[in-house]
Amino acid sequence: MSARYLYCRPRFGGVPIRPLYRELAPFYEVLEERDYSSEVSLIASELERHGCRTVIDLGCGVGTHARMLAERGFEVTGIDLSPHMVRQARRASKGVTNVRFLVGDYYSYRPGRSFDAALCLNWSIPVVERDLARFLRNTWRLLKSRGLLIFDYENPSDIVWSDLGKPQVDSWQFGDACLVRVSVASLRRSVMRSRDVYIVFGKPRGFKPPSERERYLARWGREGVSVFLDISNVRFYETSHLRRVLARQGFQLETIHQIRTRRGYRRLYSVCVKEEPAKHG
Repeated sequence: MSARYLYCRPRFGGVPIRPLYRELAPFYEVLEERDYSSEVSLIASELERHGCRTVIDLGCGVGTHARMLAERGFEVTGIDLSPHMVRQARRASKGVTNVRFLVGDYYSYRPGRSFDAALCLNWSIPVVERDLARFLRNTWRLLKSRGLLIFDYENPSDIVWSDLGKPQVDSWQFGDACLVRVSVASLRRSVMRSRDVYIVFGKPRGFKPPSERERYLARWGREGVSVFLDISNVRFYETSHLRRVLARQGFQLETIHQIRTRRGYRRLYSVCVKEEPAKHG
C-alpha cells in the first residue's frame, strides 16, 4: 500500500464518489459501528408484520442489511451508486441465493417490477429537501400498493453539542493494518458536516536504521501509509417536519422505533406506508 492523499477523485457518471465508498469500502462495515443484529431483527419484524417478502435496499453500501435479511428468507435487491461498494457486497454475500446487488441511482432506478418494501439506512436519505422529494417520488413508484418504506434518521435533540468543533479520534485494527480516523464536525441549519481524515497504516516492509541523509527524505512509499480526506453531511430532521414531507409524497408515517448505538447515541427508524392514490404530482 503506497502513500496517497485522495479526495473524491473517482467518479461515477460524472458524480464524485467519496473515498469512504471506494478505497475504504473493505473497512466500511466495521467503521459504521452499527448494531446490525438489532437493526435487522427490528426491520424483519416490521416486514413480517406487514406481509412483505420482496425488499429493495436503496443505498445498500456493502450489503450487510440486505445479506442478513436474505439469510432470513426475504428476497432482496440492493442498489448503490458506488461500484466498489457493490463489488464488496457481492463478495460478502457469495453463497446467499436470494440477494443481488446492482450499481444504480436511487433517484432514477426503474427495474420494471415493484417491491413489498424499500429500505434506506445509515442516514442515506437526502440532505436537501428537494432531493428528498425526488427520492420519495421514485421510491413510491418502486413499491406495491401499501408497500413499506423504512429509513433511519436523527432528531435535532440527538445532537451532541459538546462534540462540535473538537477533533474526535477513533482507531481500528484489521489484521496487519491499522486505520485511524480524525473527525471534526460543524453544524449549520440542522445539517452536520463532518470532515474526516482516514489514515491507513499497512504492514511495514521491514526496517533498518536510516542514514543521516535518509532521515530527511520522504519515505511514505516504503512505509505503507495511505491518507484519505472524506466529507460527509447528515441532516437532523424534526419528526413533525418529516411527517409532512412524507404525506406530500404519498406516504403515511406509521411507526417510529429507536435503537441505542454502541456509543450510546439514539438512532430513529421510521416505518412508512405507501398511500393510494399518490398525493404527489
